[in-house]
Amino acid sequence: MATGTSGVLAESGLSRATTVRFLGWRMLALTFVANFLASAISLSAFGNFIDPLAREFGVARSTIGYGLPCAILTMGIAGPFVGRWLDQGRARRMMSAGAALAGFGLLLASRAPSIGLLAAAFVAFVCTGAALFGIIPSMAVVASWFVRRRGLAIGVTVAGATVASYVAPASAQWLIDAWGWRTAFVCFGATGLFLAAPLFAFCLVGRPEEVGQRPDGGPTAGDPSSGSAAYEDLEIGALETSELVRDRRLWLLAIGFGLVSSSPVVLLGLLVPYGTDLGFTQQQANVFFLTMMPLSLAAKVVIGGLADRAPLKPAMLFVVVLNVLVWVVLATEPGYPLFLAAGALYGIGIGGAAPLQGVAIGRVFGRANFGRANGMGGLVGVPIIAIASATSHFLLGATGGYGAGFALQMGLIVLGGAALAVVRIPTQGAGARVPPDPAS
Repeated sequence: MATGTSGVLAESGLSRATTVRFLGWRMLALTFVANFLASAISLSAFGNFIDPLAREFGVARSTIGYGLPCAILTMGIAGPFVGRWLDQGRARRMMSAGAALAGFGLLLASRAPSIGLLAAAFVAFVCTGAALFGIIPSMAVVASWFVRRRGLAIGVTVAGATVASYVAPASAQWLIDAWGWRTAFVCFGATGLFLAAPLFAFCLVGRPEEVGQRPDGGPTAGDPSSGSAAYEDLEIGALETSELVRDRRLWLLAIGFGLVSSSPVVLLGLLVPYGTDLGFTQQQANVFFLTMMPLSLAAKVVIGGLADRAPLKPAMLFVVVLNVLVWVVLATEPGYPLFLAAGALYGIGIGGAAPLQGVAIGRVFGRANFGRANGMGGLVGVPIIAIASATSHFLLGATGGYGAGFALQMGLIVLGGAALAVVRIPTQGAGARVPPDPAS
C-alpha cells in the first residue's frame, strides 16, 4: 500500500513529474469550485424554494425559512471536527466524501413526501456534507498553500460562493419554473455527487508538503542553501487545542465576524420574498445578486490583496459601515433602482469580510492551526448567524413586516465591528515572534 508522499501522489492522480510546478494555483481553482458548489447546493438558492415548498406542503413561508438557520447551525456544529481533520491532513478524503453526501441528500430530499422528511434529509445530509467540503475546508487548504499571498488567495476562493449567490438562484428559479422544485433538487444533487466528489477525490492535495512543495512556491526544507530556515521562522508552530481555546482573540474574531457575516445569510432568506412584496418579480429580485456579484468579486480580490500588505483594522471598519448602509437602504422600501444600488453596496461590503476573516485567523494562529481555529470559532460564529436568521423570520411572522428585522440586523453588525476593533492582530510576517495576548 502506498504511504507518505508517494501515497498522496498516487491517490490524488498526480505524479512526481507534475509536481515540479507549484500546485498552489491549481488548488486555488479547486477551492473556488468547492466554495461555489457547496454554496450553490445548500444555501444560495434557499430563498427560491420557500414559496414552492410552502405551497407544496401547505405551511407558512416563515416555517420554511427556519430551515436556513437550522442548516447553518448544523454546519457550525460540524466545524470543530472539520477543523481537526483538516489540521490532521485529511482534506482530500473529507471534501470528496462531503460532496457525495450533500449530493445524495438532495436526491433523497427530492423524493420526500412530507416537509419533515425533506428537512431531515436537507439538514442531516446536505448541510453536513456541505460543511465537509465548503468554506472551512477550502479556506484551510488555501491557507496551507499560501502565506505571503494568503489574503489574495482566500479572496479568490471565497469568490466561488459569490458567483454561486447569483448563478444558483437564477438556475434554481429557471429549473423550478420549467420542471418544478423536485427536478431542481435532482439537478443540484447530481452536480455534487457526480461532479464535485470525483473532482476532489482525484485532484485535491491538502498541503504542499504532501507533494514535496512549500507555501507560495517557496524553497523546500531539503535545500540548505535556499533560505528555507528563514521561511520557516515566519510561521507559527502547531499549538495545543487548549491553548487555542484560552486565547480570547479566537472568540472575539468569531463573534465579530459572526455578527457581520449574519448579514448575507439573513438576506438570502428574505431578499426574494421581500422583493416580491415590493412589487418586483422573482427574477427581478434576483437581479439584486447580479448587481452585487461583480463588485463582491472585485472586493474579495482587492481587499484580500491589500490585506497581505496593510493593517486590517481600517478595512474591517469599511466593511462594517457598508453592511449597515445596505440595511438602511432596504428599510426605506426602495424603488427598483435604489434596490439594485443596495445590491452594489452589499457586494462591496460583504465581499471583503471573508478574506479579512481568513487573513486575521492566519496572522493570529498560523497555518498549522488554521483549521481548528476556524472550526472552533464556528461554534460561536455560526450559532450567531443561525440565531440572527431565525430571529429575522420570527420577527417577520410576528409583525407581518420587515422593519424590525432590518433594524436588528443593523445593530448586530455594529456590535460585530466593536468586537473586531479590540482584537490585537499581528502584522504580516510577524509569525511566531508575536507576543501572546496578555488577556488570553
